[in-house]
Amino acid sequence: LSIRSKNNCINVNFLLLQRIWAKIKLKITGFRKSYANYKYKRSLKLKYYKGKIRILLVAVPRPSMWIFDYIYKALEKNGKFEIFIVIPPDPAYEYTMMCKYAKEVYDELSSKGYNPIMGYDFATKKNIDLRKAINPDIIFYSDFHKMHFHKDFYITNFLDKVTVLNDYGFSVMQEEKTVNFELNNTVDMYFRPTTIHMKMAAELMENKGRNTVLVNGSPKLDAIFDKNHIFKDVWKTQPKIKKRIIWAPHYSDGHPKDMYQYNAFYELYDFMFELALKFKDEIQIAFRPHPVLESRLVLKWGKEKQQAYYDKWEKLENGQYYPGDFLDLFISSDAMIMDSCSFMGEYTVVNKPLFHTVGSTTRIKLNDFGNEIYKFCYKTEHNLKQDIEKFIKEVVLEGKDVYKTLREDFIQRYYISKDGKNASESIVEKIVNYIEKGGL
Repeated sequence: LSIRSKNNCINVNFLLLQRIWAKIKLKITGFRKSYANYKYKRSLKLKYYKGKIRILLVAVPRPSMWIFDYIYKALEKNGKFEIFIVIPPDPAYEYTMMCKYAKEVYDELSSKGYNPIMGYDFATKKNIDLRKAINPDIIFYSDFHKMHFHKDFYITNFLDKVTVLNDYGFSVMQEEKTVNFELNNTVDMYFRPTTIHMKMAAELMENKGRNTVLVNGSPKLDAIFDKNHIFKDVWKTQPKIKKRIIWAPHYSDGHPKDMYQYNAFYELYDFMFELALKFKDEIQIAFRPHPVLESRLVLKWGKEKQQAYYDKWEKLENGQYYPGDFLDLFISSDAMIMDSCSFMGEYTVVNKPLFHTVGSTTRIKLNDFGNEIYKFCYKTEHNLKQDIEKFIKEVVLEGKDVYKTLREDFIQRYYISKDGKNASESIVEKIVNYIEKGGL
């Protein structure tokens, strides 16, 4: 790629230097971590046998992205861990939105019975000192993008600690854009949900996936396979039984041209209301946008218009705006219309039909796992709006779901544990093995 400026090709030289420095920096970070970690791992084993290990779960400071419910249960069951939860500040958002998101996550986790710690003190407007406040032995991340971390919470500040990562989302998009961040390469263990994801890591990561560990599934989906878990019916009560459809649009408008872009929302936001009204006696629709869409719409539309749009869904007799736990929504639904990335991998597990919206400026760009799922997705073939209506009529209402068997086979192959343990139990078991062995 040649990027030219008025002064010939000087920008190309800068890009080459940046790429070379990125590789060198990663190796330096790896060496620093290995050196700092050597003695620490030996002391950690003794601490595990004689006392308790302090493990810190770092929440993604954006709503509805918490993945640690079943990991927390597995850690508690083990009995050798003292568990802490911190909600760090997210510098990727302007201050008001950052505070709003952090408080929403705090309320979400508190409602589940946890005692989360705010990583940012709103009174003093300073970050807490994790080493003084908690001094964790193990730090468990679920986000990897450096732009979402203040340096006080980023991995390079804890190279002497054992660090692990499980992505908050189920990766179906461009793996080269998500798997090779500094944090992914630096953690001691990077948990991956399928053999396909393991293979992609080996091919695309700077460290060739040497720190990756297969766990068969995602901890955020463990509740689906738990026979004792009680799901809530979160759908708006209707005068008669109707088919329940989730509409889950993404926010990714204006992405760089080499990246995926899912922005069909801007072609559908009025049309989906029209469909809800047209089929009001037969369907109900839950508007479940990506949490970040709200802030993007505030920038594009202004707060008043954004809020009015969300309220319009909530006031609709056979519609609703639902920002809560997506698993409750999934289980009691009949179908999903979406272009939200992670939901493609997550909704598949409930074995219900999924329609992927492709707008005029959509860029799909799936990874190897996403391409496998896309084979049994209903999708835009000719005309986005006509194809959605056809999906509702033929697949949802008439029950002509031709991909059901393909989904069943895929679920058995990639989501069902072969050893009887759920993903979270496997993760905790592998963390314990790491402590006892002093490495992978």
